[in-house]
Amino acid sequence: MRFIKKHINLFVFIGVIILIILGVVMAKNLFFPSETTAIYGTRLEGRNKVKIKDETKNKIKEALSENTENVTVRVQGKIIYVVVKGKAELSLDTAKSFSGKILENLTDEEKAFYDIQLLVENDANTNQFPIIGYKQHTKTDFVWTKDRG
Repeated sequence: MRFIKKHINLFVFIGVIILIILGVVMAKNLFFPSETTAIYGTRLEGRNKVKIKDETKNKIKEALSENTENVTVRVQGKIIYVVVKGKAELSLDTAKSFSGKILENLTDEEKAFYDIQLLVENDANTNQFPIIGYKQHTKTDFVWTKDRG
């Protein structure tokens, strides 16, 4: 007991340091609760199992080559972006039929994993273009922007 009374200042100092450390740890956990997890969460898990190969991209480009000047296909995250630059004679119905051609060239596993966005542009002076079609991985059909014209 005599030792404690003699070194009371040291025990108070150690107690204050322990309280400060606990306060800092609690504040860190409060303001940064998921620091150890990925920034974007777990939404990209499984992407390595269901990979879009260059061969698949080339098949899509080839399937969409009719009435088009340029087709680009890129995968970013869980979305397949297909951008089609159509010729002047490209009609709206033909442009919308591109969605079926894209789906024909993807496996069921790829359709169930990736979202697909199709952008069709045309230089012709029509009010119908550009149009955008989007298919969510849980859906079976594309949803289109409102028809113009």
